[in-house]
Amino acid sequence: MKFFPLFLLVFSCSALFAQTTEGTVKYKQTAYFDNENLPADAPKSMEIAMRLKFSKTSSLYEKDPDVVEVENPEDNTPRMFRRMRNQGARTYYKNLSEGKVLEQISFFGKDFLVTDTVSNIKWKVSAGEQKIIQGYTCMKATYKDSLTNLVAFFTPQIPVSTGPEKYGKLPGLILEIQSAKMHIIATEINKTALEAPIAAPSKGDKMTQEAFKKLRDEKMKEQREMWGGQGSGRRMNRQ
Repeated sequence: MKFFPLFLLVFSCSALFAQTTEGTVKYKQTAYFDNENLPADAPKSMEIAMRLKFSKTSSLYEKDPDVVEVENPEDNTPRMFRRMRNQGARTYYKNLSEGKVLEQISFFGKDFLVTDTVSNIKWKVSAGEQKIIQGYTCMKATYKDSLTNLVAFFTPQIPVSTGPEKYGKLPGLILEIQSAKMHIIATEINKTALEAPIAAPSKGDKMTQEAFKKLRDEKMKEQREMWGGQGSGRRMNRQ
């Protein structure tokens, strides 16, 4: 019986807003850096404007094409962090019916298409904890293990089981998600029907998640060895 209020709320919202299964959401995505192992002049965080297009069967999370970033000639951010900023806006295509993800990643000047699955997180929903995001009533969901501590807010008013990056598998669209390393929150919601079907990214070499992790670890090891030979992070090359 203790699950009845949660079921009732989800069912009621879904019934009232069942037509809202297609549209666009804009997010502010913030990544936080662990500065203990980074140069003293390293930035503490990085913000990227992102966009999610969604339907009942698929979604696409990508860098917001409506936001034009102007290059600042006085930007003294070290080269490695500017590269991280440019690579931070990964593209995630989800096939919701199959639970599959195609992730487009730019890594060391090359594009990759990495196949994976939607994060199989066993969320714990707190029916009594709610908040309003962009006018939508959202419910809280959490997940915690030895390595991860996630807090998400999803809205049953948009009954599509997707959200930013690989996250999903909740009875409603995720409008906010946060951990110690990142915070993603919706800044604008447009329920207008999409003009065309959502297309999966096609640019890049196809790889499995395991193969890409192996390649990434090898390249990062090479970079660490190179940075270690340059001494202090303050003497890193800048462009």
